[in-house]
Parts: sequence; structure tokens; C-alpha cells
Amino acid sequence: MYVRRAALISSILAPVLFIGATIAGEQMFPGFNPMSQTISELAALDAPTYVFVTVVFLCTAVCHVITAVFTPGIGIPGRVALGLAGCATFAVGLFPLPSVEGTSVPHRIAAIIGFILLAVWPVLGMRFRRDVPWVVRPWAAVGGTLILGALCFWFLGVWSNPSLGYVGLVERLAADLESTWPALVVIGLYVAQRRRARTLT
Repeated sequence: MYVRRAALISSILAPVLFIGATIAGEQMFPGFNPMSQTISELAALDAPTYVFVTVVFLCTAVCHVITAVFTPGIGIPGRVALGLAGCATFAVGLFPLPSVEGTSVPHRIAAIIGFILLAVWPVLGMRFRRDVPWVVRPWAAVGGTLILGALCFWFLGVWSNPSLGYVGLVERLAADLESTWPALVVIGLYVAQRRRARTLT
């Protein structure tokens, strides 16, 4: 068993919720500029989308934890990292920015930890056995982390220099792909699992 149905549902639901909520939140926030403003600003205490986006952050976090728990096809270190990434995402929602223009040290720390864990879990979850699906084999796992890591560090670099004016764009590229990658891996494992079941019957 590579993946259980709960993980298939949760892994797909995570990017649907996260990406859908950020797009919807931008439409609900008059004057919001997704090019230069961050997703966290949609969940700031004084933002009109605070409750909506915060609830979605928390739901996305729970989805990552469920995916980690119910996907035995991923190596244990990767599952731990993905579960901890879910916990960090939960903390992002619990420690919002005090205002759209404000900062929060706990929020920033949780966000950085979450970004890093969501980038490194694929390589930590790789499997070396020849009979495991390709999505968790070394080349795919390392490739995933290289792609996610590059986007993550690009975002952190732009985030540290807000005068560049496109931090929102880079954050969305990184965050959206990081929220989607678990689904890609789980779907790959699920397809392999179904094929294996057909060959055994």
C-alpha cells in the first residue's frame, strides 16, 4: 500500500483550497495588489479577508498532516517533514500579521520554516528500492526539492528586498507549487498502486 484514500483526497484538496482562497481573497480585498503584496497580508488582522483566508490556512495545514500520515509510500523522514510543514502552516494562521502593513516575528518564523520544509520533504522522502514508483525514486525526489528549493530561495531573496516590487508574484509561484507538489507525488503513487493491484489479480 503506497497511499490511502484519505491522503489522495487531502493532497488534492490542499492546493485547491490554498490557491482558490488566495485568488478569491484578492477579489474580496479592494485595492489589493497580488504583484507586490503577500498572501499573509490577506490574513492580516485588519484585512477584510482575515477570517476567510485564516480558515483556509488552517484547513490547508490539516490537509498536509493527513497526507503525511496516510501516504506510507513516502519515506518516513519525508512524511515527518511534510507533517511538520503542516504544523508550521497552522502556526502561520495562528500568528497573523497585526495589520496589512505590519510585521510579526512568530508569523515570519513559521512561514520560513513552512517554506523550507515544503521544499525539502521530497528528497527526505525518497526511496531507493527498485520496485517503488518513480515519483519517490532519487532522481524525482531530488529534482522536486531542487525545483521547490530554487523557488523558495528566490522568494526569500525577494522578500528581504521589498523595493523590488514583485514579492507577491514570486511568493505565489513558490507557495502554489509547494502546495501542489504533495498532490503530484500522491497521485503518482496512487496510479502505481492501482496498476500493481491489477497485475496481481
